[in-house]
Parts: sequence; C-alpha cells; structure tokens
Amino acid sequence: MEIDIDDELLLISDAKQYFFFKAGGDIYALDAHDVTEMVEYQSLTKVPLMPSFVKGVTNIRGEIITVVDLLQRFDLGEVKISKKTSLVIINKIAIIIDEVHEVNTIAEEDIKSSLDFGFKIDKRFVKNMARYNDDYIAILNCEEILNTDEIANLEVLSWILNLKMK
Repeated sequence: MEIDIDDELLLISDAKQYFFFKAGGDIYALDAHDVTEMVEYQSLTKVPLMPSFVKGVTNIRGEIITVVDLLQRFDLGEVKISKKTSLVIINKIAIIIDEVHEVNTIAEEDIKSSLDFGFKIDKRFVKNMARYNDDYIAILNCEEILNTDEIANLEVLSWILNLKMK
C-alpha cells in the first residue's frame, strides 16, 4: 500500500512483528502480540503432580505464573539455565528460553504454511515457517504449546497458590 504524504512516498509494508529467541541451539519465533513480557529467569517453586515439562510456578509482581520448559515440552531435553536464560510470559504462563535473540518483522511473502515433515518438534506446535536470515525457522503455535488441558487445571492451581502466598 502506498500513501503520498507531503510529496514524499511512504511505503507501508504488510510485515508483522515477531519475537525471536533461542532454545536448544535453534531459533524460533512467536507472534510479538502473543508475548506479554519477558523477564530474567528466577527461582521456581516446584508443584507436585504436574507434567514433567511444567517446572513449577514463580511470583512475578505478585502474580503466580506457571513455568513451562519449552525444550522439555518439545521432547528435546531441558533448557540449560545460564545468565542469558529468560522467561517469556504468554497468557499468564511462562516458557523458559535459552536467550532472547531480537524482535523483528517478517514480510508476509516470507511466511509459509508449516510442512508435514522435517521438524525436530511435533508439527502441532508449529503455526508457520518463515524465511529468516537465509534460513527457515518455526513460528510457534502458542495455543498448542500452552494447551491448559495438557498442563492440568492451572487456574485452580494458581488460585490455591495465591491463597497460600497471601
């Protein structure tokens, strides 16, 4: 789309912003609108009877947040905690990542439907593929990664933990 402003031509692209990060040596992306915030990794409180990829809960500004190990969710091992490890909050659930890479745009023509083969991770976790720095990376499907039916009844758990922490 082109808009003429004061004799200058301003080009508005159809590019969308994405949050790029590293996990297990690979770069992944999330729609930037899905990311509420990013914080440094902090201590967790373990919660019994949770799936192995749910590492526990943490308190971020008075709110109890469930923490999911993204690599374990993908059956690719565990995130190795380092100085660069971060928590990315999406819908009151945090995922542990190795490190933040950048926030950048991807042009619509560089986004392709996900393929049915060639993934390290279950294809249900992949929304699309995107051309990025001469390579293709997975744009992740937050709804599947944070599927609360699989994670358990987290709202009840958070409510109980909020009562205990007050």
